[in-house]
Amino acid sequence: MNSITNYSEKFPDNRIEGETVLRQAQLVLLRMLKIVDDICRRHQIAYWLCSGTLLGAVRHKGFIPWDDDLDICMLRDDYERFIQIAKVEFPDDMALQTRETDPDYHYLPLPCKVRDRKSFTFLPTHKDEGCENGLYLDVFPVDRYHLNPLVFRWERLLKTYGRFICQCLDSVYYSHESCTRRILAFFHPVFHFLVTRYMRFAEKKIQRNKCLGEDCHVGHGFDTLWKRYFKYDDIYPLIEIDFEGASFYAPHSLDVYLRTLYGADYMTPPPEAKRRRHASVIKPVLP
Repeated sequence: MNSITNYSEKFPDNRIEGETVLRQAQLVLLRMLKIVDDICRRHQIAYWLCSGTLLGAVRHKGFIPWDDDLDICMLRDDYERFIQIAKVEFPDDMALQTRETDPDYHYLPLPCKVRDRKSFTFLPTHKDEGCENGLYLDVFPVDRYHLNPLVFRWERLLKTYGRFICQCLDSVYYSHESCTRRILAFFHPVFHFLVTRYMRFAEKKIQRNKCLGEDCHVGHGFDTLWKRYFKYDDIYPLIEIDFEGASFYAPHSLDVYLRTLYGADYMTPPPEAKRRRHASVIKPVLP
């Protein structure tokens, strides 16, 4: 379905201007982020830069020099609205990738990506034949968690269990790395059943916790791998931050957020040996 905005004019595709393959990929990603930002602003959908994207904005005023993806977060209500609106408003060269919009996308712990349809990238965890496989922007749903210490502890234990079985499920992609991985990969059908069952339970928990309003902790969704939790006012009200010469939304307490993710020394880049890209193959321009 065509976008209601002419994004080819508003945000022209300038990937061929990149002097390297990585820079071409970053230009693709930046254009996608600008389009997502435009849609969110017009529909009052709150999002914020997160993970390496936020770190890059603070430390480099743009991409971490070796990074090849983008990450944003949305509180569950905004995330659900975004899913519905993006289906209608994305331009033809972008795809919303969920298990509903892309039946060949089967990676359970990461429910939503925004894909570029004119490129190719390869990740071990996304070997699905036929699914969209262009350069991508990850959209992480964020859920509310109780302030009550006992309930919050139970919710974190639930997330720990979900993370464990999802990581066991992922062993099928890395079975060549170790004997333990090969053993876990053998039990892939069992872990697939457990993860599927967990996801159904998590959906009920997600819906129940929506009633918490602002009186809550917030953290990566029950249906994702990541275990990161913040006070509501660490995130809101959102601020704006420069990224590659444009303005995007960011959490209110940048230092708290980045310390939680990366520790107190987050402004110091890692040694070169640890500067890794996510994808093993990137083709920003398809033949």
